Amino acid sequence: MNSIGIVDSLTHPTLNSNWIKPDDLGKSNILALLKQMDENNIIKAFAVGMQGIGNYNEEQYVKFIQEASDKLIPIAFFHFSSMRSESEIEERLKVISTLGYRGIKIHPRIGELSLNHKLLPFLIQSANSKKLIVQICTYFYDSKRGSNENNIISLISLLEKISDQKLILVHSGSVKLMEYYEIARVFPKILLDLSFTLCKYEGSSIDLDISHLFKYFDQRICIGSDFPEFSLFDLRRRFNHFSEGLSKQKKQNISHKNILDYYEL
Repeated sequence: MNSIGIVDSLTHPTLNSNWIKPDDLGKSNILALLKQMDENNIIKAFAVGMQGIGNYNEEQYVKFIQEASDKLIPIAFFHFSSMRSESEIEERLKVISTLGYRGIKIHPRIGELSLNHKLLPFLIQSANSKKLIVQICTYFYDSKRGSNENNIISLISLLEKISDQKLILVHSGSVKLMEYYEIARVFPKILLDLSFTLCKYEGSSIDLDISHLFKYFDQRICIGSDFPEFSLFDLRRRFNHFSEGLSKQKKQNISHKNILDYYEL
């Protein structure tokens, strides 16, 4: 059932092929990613840089991705905590766009960012105006001081301020998937991303939630591996499992059409 191409909404090839942990040496190799893409009919993949991981460098990373394959869509890590004004945000987005990035990733945990930050709505609106893809990580679990500020309530408060803006909710809250489904139903510009969540909780009650979204919310979700956390084989296997018995249109929506149409890629 690999005939339907998939767009992987989240991969992390790194400049030095290393990932987060000391024993992750070579785990984020870009050649391994491209090989897995070919083997599993992954037609495109978002290649997302991560600050402080794998020797990430904004200028080098976009060249690295562009030279590797036109199937990869470069996404910059947006280091928001260093921003002090709207003008600084505008200048940073201009640089990112000029370098050739197609979007930005906002990461509250790694970037030590509160969803209540007064400049965050402006960042999302400004990025949208520049036709940049905007991803925001919704895996908020952390032991750092202040991490409790990022939750369902603060997310809804943010979305109320930007209800007319496009935004991809990366991981869709993981174990809170059904709450994010309800949030997306009332904020129609939101796209729910199931990267990580699709593969992480296999065999748990989350499987029922994912199945529900595949059946009844197929026009508002996209899927990804979170490579190297999970392989593209696992992404394909899990997509095939949940899409079994669905119409071809629903399968195409979830696998690639939603995310390609969302930002006119």
